[in-house]
Amino acid sequence: MLVVYVNVHSEEGNMSTAGRGRKELLEEDVFRKYSDYEICIKNEGLLDTNDPPPELLSPSWSSIQWHLTRLLARASLPPPTPGSTTPTTNTAHLTMGSHTFFLSLSFPEATSVQPYAEAMCRDVDAMELRVDLLDCREDSFEVLYGMQRVREMCRPYAIRAPVLPNGGGVMEDSIPVVYTVRTAHQAGTWPDDSDGIDRMFDSLEMGLRAGVEVLDVESAWDVERTDGLLALVEERYTSQILGSHHVVDGSIPTEEAVALFQQCALNGRADAAKVVLTIEDGDMDHQALDAAKIARLLAQNEGRPIIPHIGVILGEIGQYSRTLNVPFTPVTHESLPTVAAPGQLSAKQLMANRNLVGMVPTLRFGILGHNIAYSVSPAMQGGGFAAVGLPHSFELVDMETVEEIVKGEFWLDEYFGGCCVTIPHKQAIIPYLNRLTDAAEAIGAVNTVLVQETNTNLDAVNDDEETKKKMMTERVLVGDNTDWKGIFNPLNRLLGSGSDSIKKEVALILGGGGTARAAAYAATQLGLEKVYYNRTPSKAEELAARFGGTVALNLDGSGSCDEGGQSSSSLGDILKSMGGELRVVISTLPAAAEFELPNWIIKGGSSGKGQEGDVYRRPIVFDVNYKPYYTKLLYQAEGEGFPIVRGSEMLWEQGVGQFELWMGRTAPYKVMKDVVLKNCLPVEEEK
Repeated sequence: MLVVYVNVHSEEGNMSTAGRGRKELLEEDVFRKYSDYEICIKNEGLLDTNDPPPELLSPSWSSIQWHLTRLLARASLPPPTPGSTTPTTNTAHLTMGSHTFFLSLSFPEATSVQPYAEAMCRDVDAMELRVDLLDCREDSFEVLYGMQRVREMCRPYAIRAPVLPNGGGVMEDSIPVVYTVRTAHQAGTWPDDSDGIDRMFDSLEMGLRAGVEVLDVESAWDVERTDGLLALVEERYTSQILGSHHVVDGSIPTEEAVALFQQCALNGRADAAKVVLTIEDGDMDHQALDAAKIARLLAQNEGRPIIPHIGVILGEIGQYSRTLNVPFTPVTHESLPTVAAPGQLSAKQLMANRNLVGMVPTLRFGILGHNIAYSVSPAMQGGGFAAVGLPHSFELVDMETVEEIVKGEFWLDEYFGGCCVTIPHKQAIIPYLNRLTDAAEAIGAVNTVLVQETNTNLDAVNDDEETKKKMMTERVLVGDNTDWKGIFNPLNRLLGSGSDSIKKEVALILGGGGTARAAAYAATQLGLEKVYYNRTPSKAEELAARFGGTVALNLDGSGSCDEGGQSSSSLGDILKSMGGELRVVISTLPAAAEFELPNWIIKGGSSGKGQEGDVYRRPIVFDVNYKPYYTKLLYQAEGEGFPIVRGSEMLWEQGVGQFELWMGRTAPYKVMKDVVLKNCLPVEEEK
């Protein structure tokens, strides 16, 4: 079982003298030894009155509840897999992806962040807590409490924060924290004698207990201690590991820099590698980038995980290296009084530099469809681009046929970056793509086009230089489908990680079009049995043939009969025969159909119940329509207390998936969600 130690400060928590003594005796040998995570509390929630009602508790108590929720959500994530490029909420490929930045906090007191939090959070993706620079660095309680305070200060402004699943919902205001203990040998202040290194590893374990998103582990120290720390992470925690090394004593050959990147991979157990070099010749300001490229190529050739490689050079002389380093660059901020390291630039400065040297071309994105003036995608994706400081555009491409699109200037533009695809083009676009992902292939429809470039072998080209220039890269168009993710993600959160039901869990899928296909694929990924219903049975049968499952000819309850008196293929009979429990209803029917569930499902008829005596578990009702905000089905389901998912949630979830596929980095979840809600909520709801 997951155990959280709620560590109450002995004095500020108003603990009795006897209580303090017991705490001192038990803390290391019991409380910390037999717990996984830790939350620190001072005087939050205290009042002079005895047993105050909840509404009288100090406002700061809500922050403690938030910290506990965040900690449990973080603990529930799947562990990161080094080298994985599968987009998840815990993938270093996104956390430390293209044009991401972490801000190095160099204050002696963590609370000094307060005046700068709003400005800093607009420009960076994570905050680095430099534990070695804190006055309280030897006091684990104060270090953890200080980190909690940093999170609280950033919380109102964390517009770049990634989504964090939280039970049936999400957290969208938790900015990632990089926990770093930098030793004197590695451009820090922590003692690097034997005793100091022992205490450093103890401090790193405290970072894990705080549920940090990224743990910086210096790669130069005791192999056995490092192995023990990594084993602890793999066994109990979900933090991403950043292997690091700083060269501060002078320049080294590129071959040694490559070897350091390999060392920082920690034998394939690190999720990213960071090497900071020193140079004496300004012409070597690309050395870190060169070494990172070689290390990645060697990893690929040797079948080792290909992880983000972060390479920068110390000092003013190495500033250009920070422009060249695309993933997870350490930065300062214009508002801060000092920088954490000489030569550090701000995220704004780096993005301006990258624009000047052509590293961030202004790409064109859009949505392809017909009669799509209503689309929210331009505002949603455009808001996402702006929030992370990218200059890209997003436009409506409204054309009746795919042939018009692929011959048009948008599709043929050299700065075409990719696109959304909506009705009626999701299948018609397929012949014009180079390949499909597994999801798009299985669903048989594309809602996302990605542009990939592959290098051409120029040695085989005997033409003039202009031809060679044109052939330097070949555009490869990949078709993907994120619609299923827009269905899968909300349902996965609501269904939870497992079920104690002895009955088969069933998804009822209503409709027979392209979105029904995505729903069937999502239900398969969720491990649900599938039953299809459509007024045109042949379309439902096509779904069953493609994805497996059963077709219901009507939605009657168990024991119903057709006109001839024979038992029909009703939903109730199908559930009864398979020993199934209806857990999810996914309606892909148009809102104009005004569909409602039959009364036996609403009231929990015998075919919907679990074992006799069980409480009826109301199925989750998912309506893919995002306008209107309330369909007749959603009114019915919500009125009866059923858990519901609206189409607006599917819209921003699939849009976040598209953004991350195009950009190779985490999406600003709350920004994109808020744009959708602004466009979908009825006026009275928005107020």
